[in-house]
Order: sequence, then structure tokens, then C-alpha cells
Amino acid sequence: MYKKIKFGRYLIDKILFVLLVSLFFCNIARGESLLPSCQGDNFPTWTDCYGKVGPLPISGDIYEGEWKAGKYQGQGTIEYSDGTKYIGKWKDGLPNGQGTLTDSNGNKYVGEFKNGKRQGIGTHTSANGNKFVGEWKDDKYHGQGTNITVDGRKYVGKWEDGLPNGQGTLTDSNGNKYVGEFKDGKRHGQGTYTMSDGSKYTGQWGDSIPDGEGTYIFADGKIDKGIWKKGKLIKRKK
Repeated sequence: MYKKIKFGRYLIDKILFVLLVSLFFCNIARGESLLPSCQGDNFPTWTDCYGKVGPLPISGDIYEGEWKAGKYQGQGTIEYSDGTKYIGKWKDGLPNGQGTLTDSNGNKYVGEFKNGKRQGIGTHTSANGNKFVGEWKDDKYHGQGTNITVDGRKYVGKWEDGLPNGQGTLTDSNGNKYVGEFKDGKRHGQGTYTMSDGSKYTGQWGDSIPDGEGTYIFADGKIDKGIWKKGKLIKRKK
């Protein structure tokens, strides 16, 4: 328990640090860059300077920021032709480090990037109000994280490839709560589901329904214990 609490505090502290650093870098303006202005129009030769290019041929993108050896490097802002905008750190022409990515639909990510992808600690707020705070890998939720949806559902736990995988807790707006194992976004493995009326199932799950050995306690105290198959009790045990 102590290790879980300690890890939780570490993750919260890291998230706060990432957000503060991202806000700091995203507020850097041209006047605050220490690099001199880039000279000439041949941007592939620009290095250790601050310059603006665009709209670029074919892509239509506009970049303003720091350069090194003809590539975006340091602090910079790019506006893509589709309305997406990235403000933050760059390395070798790709977002690397702290940054903020928004799209034309109003979705927003604030956090860490690696080689152009969301990776590390970050917060994604969807235009519809859904919010994820936690760890990322290759542009997907991966590691420890919390997802809250506008309909009142909240998941806190482990993620893999963008889906709940491993140990987690899922609650909904009606007061129902599941604590246990997940696989590919579904309740799968060992877990306990407690309903708002007081009834409870503890046991094995498959594809989000009781499947295997488990015990169901009804709100009136009645107990069904045994082997379950696709949500139905097929073999009763005492």
C-alpha cells in the first residue's frame, strides 16, 4: 500500500511539473529568444538562429522559431494547414520535450513529446469535455493514467496501447464501481463489481461479464456462489 501511495504522489508531482514547464515554454515569444535572426531565404542553411518560413510549398505549414542545421530545433511554433498548432520544444525537426498541441476541433494536449509523438506525461482534453491525465507512449495512453468522461465515468489505473489493461478502478455516475483486472478495455480476470443498490459480484470476469468462479451477493443478502458462464450461474457451490 505504501508503495502505491508513494508512486501515486510521484506521478502527480511529475504531472504538475510537466504542465508548469509546458506553460513556461509555450509563453516564450520572439523577443525572449537569445538567438539572432536568420539571414536570407535559404532556410535549409539556417543554423543557430530564429526565423519564420511559410506557407511552405505543398504542405502549406508555417513555422516560426529556432533553427539548427536547417531543421526546427529549440523553441518554436508550427501552424499546419489543417488548423492544428504545436507550440513547444523541437529537436531534429520534430517535437521533442514539452509542448502544447491543439487541433481545429478544439482537442488539446499539454505534455511531453518524443520524436514527434506524445510520449511521457501529458494531459489530453477533448472538445467534448473528456479528459485524460497520465502516461503516454507512441501517441496512445500507456502506463498509469486517469480518464474522466462527460457522462460521469472515471477510470483510474493501468493502460496499454490506448486501452485499460491491468489493474484499475472504474466508476460511473450511478455509483456502480468495479475494482480489478482489465484486458483491452474490458473487465477481464479477477475483480469486484459493487452496484449502487448494494449488490456485489466478486470473482472472475471475461469480456466484462462474470465468467469463471465467483460469488454474487444480492442486495437482500441472498448469495449465489459457483461457476459462471457468460453471466449465468451454471454450477452452484456451497
